[in-house]
Amino acid sequence: MKALNESTQDRQAESIASDLAARVGAIFAEYPMLYGFSVQKRCTLTKGRALAPLHGELCLADVALLSDFYATQEFCEALVFTLLDLLEEHEVAPAFLAGRTFARALH
Repeated sequence: MKALNESTQDRQAESIASDLAARVGAIFAEYPMLYGFSVQKRCTLTKGRALAPLHGELCLADVALLSDFYATQEFCEALVFTLLDLLEEHEVAPAFLAGRTFARALH
């Protein structure tokens, strides 16, 4: 029974990871000026790093853009909207996202 539970949890984590990768890839494709961002618990952030609330204690933070751009409220809201979709679809997504940093792959 324990092995079955672990197998189900592994499949669920793989599903979330796959969905997350697709959504983050879409974010970077839609916003070529975006270098990266993180999702952090509010209690771990210094003043000014939390740019927009996500879910519970989670916040969008550390948005990095090309030097000619800055993270407007509208820009942050667009990122939040995409991440909230993921959080609403997967009940374990908050734990999965907390503390993660996402960066554009430069080749």
